[in-house]
Amino acid sequence: MTLPSLPCTRCGRPRPLLPDDPFCPCGGVARAPEPAAPGEPLARGPAAASPWRWRRAFPFLDGVAPLVLGGGRVPPLEPLALAGLPDGVLALRDDLLPTGSWKDRGAAFLVAALAAAGRRALIEDSSGNAGLSLAAHARAAGLTLRVFVPAATTPLKKELIRAAGAELVEVEGPRDRAADAALAARGPGVTYASHAAQPLFTAGAATAAFDIAAALGGMPDAVVAAAGQGGYLAGVHAGFRALAAVRGDTPPRVVAVQPAGCAPLARAFRDGADDAAPWALPLPSLAEGAVVPRPARAIELLEAVNATGGAIVTVEEPAIERALRLLWLAGLRVEPTAALPVAFLLGDGAARVLAGVRRVVVLLSGAGVRLGHPLVSPLGTEAA
Repeated sequence: MTLPSLPCTRCGRPRPLLPDDPFCPCGGVARAPEPAAPGEPLARGPAAASPWRWRRAFPFLDGVAPLVLGGGRVPPLEPLALAGLPDGVLALRDDLLPTGSWKDRGAAFLVAALAAAGRRALIEDSSGNAGLSLAAHARAAGLTLRVFVPAATTPLKKELIRAAGAELVEVEGPRDRAADAALAARGPGVTYASHAAQPLFTAGAATAAFDIAAALGGMPDAVVAAAGQGGYLAGVHAGFRALAAVRGDTPPRVVAVQPAGCAPLARAFRDGADDAAPWALPLPSLAEGAVVPRPARAIELLEAVNATGGAIVTVEEPAIERALRLLWLAGLRVEPTAALPVAFLLGDGAARVLAGVRRVVVLLSGAGVRLGHPLVSPLGTEAA
């Protein structure tokens, strides 16, 4: 494994690819390493049904043994046929990855690389999905993991994280209190395996772009997804940028969606800022996975949005509820955070933001069944 240094997003000073502490003294994080053109995916072995099928695009992982959960799974790209959506909308089903979220893309790379580098004890903070994904991958790699979660996290999510072998630490208060607790737990021999700040985690998201392009035989015109830390779409854009460099294409327009009650990225985009200031008073949202007052990958996401002529938008809670109901009634049992892009597409502003766009891909980022109860009632479907 080669370990290049990477510039900090804020101050530019060199940062390691696999830091024990991913935060720079200035508060920034190392930029995610750029993938190369992926070439053809691996066709055989367990890696062929996992993000590792694109390992040729990540030369800095040479010598790292692929870490694949179960038999792996390549998520399908399928039409998203919901009432009120325009024609040509497709959905990438990252909710069908082994632990039920896109976080498997980043955790597969990060945990495998940490194991290869001899790291043994990890910590993380999470609202659920990243904690579960890292716990499952850490257990498979023989590493220990302590996960700091908000005490209000859905009980089944906490139960699943424990069942996957991690030590769970519940922290009272909003989501950023769990991050503060993880920061306080840093120390010798402990790696902060932050899904937000570790550059390899964001690099793994580029595999979503490769999966989309392989399924389409080309690139879409726009990608739309929920944004919390910003790493998912930042990584996806990097993947499309690598493809565009060899194909002579234009990367798709990047549209990020946040809940209106906690929207530091949308505010920064509106104000023309190159970074996002912390959101002082985040409001609870049905889309709890996107309630992130201090997004670690704000700079990279804003760059991706601005470079592609995209946008960062907000949606209100009733719109999230309606979108979630439509998704579940269509058999797509995603988590509320994954309903954010659909809520945007159903709204009045989508036509303006996506003017001239023909093929739109929505990233369905996480599964909803892990919440332990139906998220929508089969009654009252006329409200959909």
